[in-house]
Amino acid sequence: MRMPSTAHGGRGVRAATALGILAGLVAVTGCSDGTGAAADRPRESATTHQGSAAGQTPPPVPGTPVLLGVRSLVLPIEPYLFTNRQMTGILRARQALVTPCMRRFGIDWPASGPKPDAGTAAAPGMKNAANMSRRYGITDPADAARHGYHLVPDARQRTTKDPSARPPDADTLAVLTGRTAEGAPGPARHHGRAIPEGGCQGQATARISGGPQRLGNDQLASEINVVSYQRSTTDPRVTSVFRAWSACMRERGYSYAAPTEAPGKDPRFTGPEPTRAEIALARADVACKRDTNVIGVWFTVDAAYQRQMMASKAQELARARNVIRTQTATAERLLNDGP
Repeated sequence: MRMPSTAHGGRGVRAATALGILAGLVAVTGCSDGTGAAADRPRESATTHQGSAAGQTPPPVPGTPVLLGVRSLVLPIEPYLFTNRQMTGILRARQALVTPCMRRFGIDWPASGPKPDAGTAAAPGMKNAANMSRRYGITDPADAARHGYHLVPDARQRTTKDPSARPPDADTLAVLTGRTAEGAPGPARHHGRAIPEGGCQGQATARISGGPQRLGNDQLASEINVVSYQRSTTDPRVTSVFRAWSACMRERGYSYAAPTEAPGKDPRFTGPEPTRAEIALARADVACKRDTNVIGVWFTVDAAYQRQMMASKAQELARARNVIRTQTATAERLLNDGP
């Protein structure tokens, strides 16, 4: 990404925010525990379901509303994705099962930091299932004026990962995940006791979801959420409004081709607090999004791609919704009644 022509180090930044948004979109598909272990869901190809819509013409849209923010927006796929609140409850329930299992092997886990009822931090901006608060970049003028591109602090988001905690040793990792640090199958026993399939974590996951690798979003729902975003960024209707946004930014002294470019890697904007330059840029970004209706066009096209991909997937999406219902209910029962 190119910074404004008047900025220092203007060519050192690339499209970090687009990657960050995509990371946020799939963050609850599979969740790790800060152990370095693989995520709970299999790492399947992201093209598994894309082919069903590949080659289709861009979907029509009934009209383009003028939208100044994202606070009340809900994408069609959201009912088929876990919200952050739901996923937090599921991870709390899993940890409540993992801790006594590890203890049976003589291991205190987690060794330090918050205990199982402390919740789990959301991915950046993960206020809802589709990461709407940052899906289209920063959109709130008040947040831009106060925080620039930094995330708005949320006291309700807490983390189970203690930054001072040490990584698990080989024995702990084997009992926790059933695998070695290299990802190979671990030993079958520890101190004479058989390690369950997938370790204590896999056993807990199976208790909640029915399988040791089934925690989190259905793969199809996750892909629709991500793929619609990817396709929307190259749709002619969206790229047209991006050009209008870019022209607006040039009038304010900044050179960016699209709002998907952002100063995520600029060293001036990565400190603990936003700088004046960052806030000025963020305010211009949001103002130009409003002046050119970036949010209205982008959201409308994004939602249209989702509806297009969802049209022939009613049965699969019904199963995705059932996954949410089942895992959430099981987690609630475990937290209320105990393991």
